[in-house]
Amino acid sequence: MNFILIRGAALVGAIVAFTGVAQKATRIESQPTSSRGAPAVAETTADPTSAADSRSSTSAFYTVRRDLRRCASPMCGGFFVKQVNVASTRCLNGKQAPECYVARIDWNGQTEVEDAKALLRGTITSQPYQRFGNFGVLRVTESWQAAGANQASGDFFRVRDRGVRCVAAPCPTHHEAKLNTTVSQNIAGVDLSSANADESAIGEASSAMTGQAGVLVAGSHTPVTGPAGKSQSLKATQFYLRVGKTEADKPKPTKPCIKTGCSKQICSDHTVMTTCEWREEYACYQKATCERQADGNCGFTKTPELTACLTRH
Repeated sequence: MNFILIRGAALVGAIVAFTGVAQKATRIESQPTSSRGAPAVAETTADPTSAADSRSSTSAFYTVRRDLRRCASPMCGGFFVKQVNVASTRCLNGKQAPECYVARIDWNGQTEVEDAKALLRGTITSQPYQRFGNFGVLRVTESWQAAGANQASGDFFRVRDRGVRCVAAPCPTHHEAKLNTTVSQNIAGVDLSSANADESAIGEASSAMTGQAGVLVAGSHTPVTGPAGKSQSLKATQFYLRVGKTEADKPKPTKPCIKTGCSKQICSDHTVMTTCEWREEYACYQKATCERQADGNCGFTKTPELTACLTRH
């Protein structure tokens, strides 16, 4: 008996599940059943989520709570920060503690998030305060905001949609990487419905999971069984969406740049119609490189040769 695995479908909905045959797919694979009933996956292309996630890709994620003690700032009134999924956090003094006090949060150009809803990536750095000495500061590199009203509980993961769909359940549709560890695995979906978030946030999360950054999810595992064997799904108590994304996070153009126009004097990612008069400088573009530039747009790369040629003409 064979199971069919389908790649390329996007997830839409709160509970990630697949119960029917996909109508369209970029690839279909037949997978023989193993002796235990689970499909023996035979990938024909590299799956970037099949390898263990590096510590550098999952490290330095903190939860934050405000310090409500009453004493002189900066000794009080800052924040307590704690790395998720680990028993202790390394503080500025080099000691491990359940949580560390920092005098302030340096948002470092990232979007500010209310501390009760924040899951922040960053590093604890030192800042001198006159008459008080050095205190820790959390310098933020990524801001993530809770989408639901629940208090997060369980472990914290980065979750991505693998683009895999199966006829038989359970299906390894998603990949999870446990934050601040090197533990990762493929799972049979993620249920966001218990996070007490609205439908628009759930839809945004479903879309975000198809990207490289994925979605950060707090929750616990639930056993899943079916014709394809046994697996686990992730049931969320809370999930976090990235806020203040940088240009690097935006989808990159995929269409190739081409030389176009009647005299091939234009570099673009689509065909451009021009009049056919000839100008001497057009000769310079015939051997020039047409490619995407730093701003993301197509253009002729300004090499010394191209610049000199245009100057002569």
